[in-house]
Amino acid sequence: MTLETDRQKVIRFFEKFIDNYIVKDLTILQSIQPDKETGMGGCTIPTAMTIISSMELLGFLLNPNGETGKSKDNISYFLFFPNEKLFPDYYDNVTFEKIYNYRHGMMHHFFPKFKGQFAGICKNKNTSELYIPHEIDGVEEESLNVNVLAVDFLDALSKLKEFLQENTDEKIFDTIIKGLKNLDYYFEVQNITTTETTINPGTPKNK
Repeated sequence: MTLETDRQKVIRFFEKFIDNYIVKDLTILQSIQPDKETGMGGCTIPTAMTIISSMELLGFLLNPNGETGKSKDNISYFLFFPNEKLFPDYYDNVTFEKIYNYRHGMMHHFFPKFKGQFAGICKNKNTSELYIPHEIDGVEEESLNVNVLAVDFLDALSKLKEFLQENTDEKIFDTIIKGLKNLDYYFEVQNITTTETTINPGTPKNK
């Protein structure tokens, strides 16, 4: 009984916060395309920020040793989730380090930067490559293709949700609920009803 009760709480969290906030916001961001002449205005950085911060959140919730201050560990745990393969093979250690470096730059000063050099970021629907090589002022660089990153991330979310719906390991649900309590999300999923008014994540509550 405890397993099914905890599973429903986790699924409620997933549907209310992941599906209704992250997926819906990301879907809108995906629909925004850069100007054909300037290449600007495509919301490439907000798209990447949404995905990578969500990876960090999910990694924290899934990791039995997750800590809110350990961004790198949390992203890594989600990308290489040991219980289920969520991402394609090209998400290896090199890709992970790049994604983390992008996260570090964008979350602190909006623009992704590596060692003083601006790192490229783009939306390109004409390729399935995650990183697109190009040259800027004679310097070879790579652009993170957030179109591919978004598709892979949404696919990973679908796989994770299916995994949670079918999994019977109570420890996994214990870990997630512990994380929800740590982040004050548990109050939101404890007694959800279909008529409940949606409250933005992080809104203070009287407990």
